[in-house]
Amino acid sequence: MRHLALYSGIALALLAPVSVMAEDSAQLTVTGTITPASCGVSLGGAQEVKLDPVKLSDFTPDQDLALAEKTASLTISCEGSAAKFRLKASDAGAIPEANANPDRYSLGWNEQGSVARSNGYFKLAIDTGVMPSNGFVLKSTDDGLGKTWAQARHGLVGFDHDGEAFAFADKASATEPAALTTLTVPLKISAVLAKNPTVVDEVQLAGQATIEILY
Repeated sequence: MRHLALYSGIALALLAPVSVMAEDSAQLTVTGTITPASCGVSLGGAQEVKLDPVKLSDFTPDQDLALAEKTASLTISCEGSAAKFRLKASDAGAIPEANANPDRYSLGWNEQGSVARSNGYFKLAIDTGVMPSNGFVLKSTDDGLGKTWAQARHGLVGFDHDGEAFAFADKASATEPAALTTLTVPLKISAVLAKNPTVVDEVQLAGQATIEILY
């Protein structure tokens, strides 16, 4: 019985602090979500820019043929709040090793002759001269990362596919993009067809610029 009493006493001693002990601190967990900027980019009007029809007789021997200039527009809309976005273009219609000029977008290839030849190219430009606001274009100098920018430009600015990004500001002295909720960007498309084409059947001009929005 002595041993039993001893063990009972130990059990009571161990249990007693548990029944009366209270925590000396409390933790409150606070959670939430930060939603990133959500902006969409779309082409105003039709998704396709139609160049004027061309006949073989329109060409002058040994000379490229410049077509009538076309226009389009980009519309950027941001949900919830203003965002400092930038745009980056790529040439989705080119054979990578065949287009070394970042200001030219391919119009596809003509394989009707003995050697495949380029149909020509088009140039894409941002026409800030007709923008009512935020008509100053900043071009990145850090491979499109958007941390460093060249001096803002106004007027007709080439929208090249050179790996750099383009953003918009409200004044010439700006050193970073403006935070915007909506913006319409007028574009000009200038197409040039390669000289002396070989045309047996109808040739389809196939150019495509892909424009990506980044934050």
